[in-house]
Formats: sequence, C-alpha cells, structure tokens
Amino acid sequence: MKGIRDKISQLWNQYPNWGKIPQFLELLEKGLDKELFVDPNKNEEPIPLEDLPVDEVLRKSGFIRNFYERLFPVSHVFRMTYRYNREFLDNFMPLSLDGYIGRGSYKFVYKLPWNQVVKIGKSKLPSDVIFGSLYKEVGRDLARFLKPEEIELRDFLKAQTFRDSKKDEIDFKFKRLGLERLHYWKLKSLIPDLVVPTRFFMGVRVRKNPFGIPNITLTPCDQQPLLAGKHLKEFTIRNEKLDQNPILDKLFPKWKLNFDSHRFGVISKSKLKKIAVDFNRVIEVTKFLAEEEKLIFDIHAENIIITLPDFELKIFDFHVFDDYLYEPSLENPTPEMDHIKIIEEFIKSFELD
Repeated sequence: MKGIRDKISQLWNQYPNWGKIPQFLELLEKGLDKELFVDPNKNEEPIPLEDLPVDEVLRKSGFIRNFYERLFPVSHVFRMTYRYNREFLDNFMPLSLDGYIGRGSYKFVYKLPWNQVVKIGKSKLPSDVIFGSLYKEVGRDLARFLKPEEIELRDFLKAQTFRDSKKDEIDFKFKRLGLERLHYWKLKSLIPDLVVPTRFFMGVRVRKNPFGIPNITLTPCDQQPLLAGKHLKEFTIRNEKLDQNPILDKLFPKWKLNFDSHRFGVISKSKLKKIAVDFNRVIEVTKFLAEEEKLIFDIHAENIIITLPDFELKIFDFHVFDDYLYEPSLENPTPEMDHIKIIEEFIKSFELD
C-alpha cells in the first residue's frame, strides 16, 4: 500500500495543476503567446493603409498634437517586469513618427512595424469616471489581477523613491493595469470569439526631445493585432440633423445615425445573418451587464469592426462604467439602451427578414 501511495504522490507532484481551478490571469493570458506571436525572420506583408478601419478622430489629430509628436517623437516601448532583483526590460517595440495613428480617450495608438498596434496609456487623474467600483475591486485584491513579477516590480519601484506622492502614483498605475485587464475580461469571458486578443502589460515609453535626450515614462500599455476591415461608423449616413438649440446646432451639431450596409459591397445573405446574430449576442451581453452587474458596456461605433475579407464582427478598446455615471436619455429609459439602439439600427439596415 505504501508503494501505491508513493506512486500516486509522485504522479500528483509531477502534474501539480491537476484538479486546480485556473486563476484569473491564467485564463486571461491563455493563447496570447500564440495569437500575438511575431516571427522576426518572416517578412510579413503589411496591411495596406486603405484596408485599415478609418477613424476620423484618430487619423485627423489636431495641429498642436501632430506638432508635439514631431517635436517629441516616441522612439520605442519596452515591456517592464522584475527579474534578477531589479527592473527588467524586454519585448522591444520600435516606433516611428509614421506609426502614430492618433489618440483615443484613454490611450495613444501606434502602429508597429509588423501587423500589430501598441496602445500607450494616457495620464489620467484618479477622479476620472473610469475609476469606479471595478477599480476598487482591483485595489482590494491586486494580486489577483497582477502577475507575481508585476507585484515585485511595483514594490521595487516604490522602494526607489522617498516621496509619498510618487509612491501613490506608482500604485495608481499598477492598479490601472489590473483594471484594464478586468474590463477586458468582463467581455472576453462572455463573448470570447468577438473580442480582439489583447495583452496588457506595464510599459516604458521613450520619447526623444529635439536634442535627442530620452524622456522615459512608466505607463500601462496593451498590444493587439491590426485587422483589415471597416469601423461601424464607416457605414453611417448623416442625412438627418437632430434639433437642438441654435447655439448647439451651430457649434456641436448632432446627426441621427442612419446606416447603409451596402457599403460592404457584394456580400451573401448568410454572412449578413452571421453578423446580425453576433450583434444580437453583443446586445444580450450589454443587457446582462446592465441588469445583473449595474455596469454599462460603453461600446461605440469606433469600437466595432467588420473584418475583411472574412466579414466577422470584432470588438476592441472598450470599457465598462458604473451605471450611475450615465443619465438616461429622453428617448430611452435606461442608459444601456442608447448603445443597444445604435446596434439595432445597424442590423435593420441589413434588410433581412
């Protein structure tokens, strides 16, 4: 009997993960090494610019921002972790001025030399609406949302400074990294095939001033594949202006979003039906988060892409907010319906039975 017990114990120790429930980060990182792998020896054909989703806000940054990017260009980004009892840089990502795609609400977006993008977190204040109940959830159990080496890196960096304000800033950035992962997981766990694979990491951004002196910033980043396709907003037609007061009509005009799915070109009805089914899945997830978790899935036309030539629905760069931060509109009794109505209007433009 002792020999049998020893044999079982040996087998169990050989495979320590038997019978264990995978942890949050294990599930989150699963498959990313394969999905985001880049072979440096293989010359991958770049996606032509005309095949990339058009986002007028990102592509057409203002004069001041474009001038700043030329004056202080981003040189490269590293992933930072903790090894050999100190900070450790790896996963070098070279960037160029031509790679600057633009900025969103929370991130700067740069195209990498291969068919991927890196998104660099913008400086945000803790008072920003993104830091609601989920941010508090991350703060209560940070070890669940950060890898052990990231916790060690945070502690190491905090030990390098004597200023409490700097320690708080470092803490804040690592909590934000965990928050980004949690937002991503909220959708990835519900509609995994529709969410673009994304790796979140603590990054080091290097800018150069006009004299070539580097300026280094610690900031959360994420990395995604670059997809050919069209944003949902590329199917909109502005032919119906909404009535506001004369000042708003002049300065901030609003239009009803009508859609023309014929901009797909020639596409079979079966593919349109598949897209419609996937959109309905997004609607159900939006309702679930609002009703069960009191969270608003803040999805907009620029967060949705129809890939080409596969005609598949993909979602990226989304966030979820506490529902009390949203006021119901006059047209819709609950805030999530503003997002759902946009999707429903798009589905109607398919002219399916």
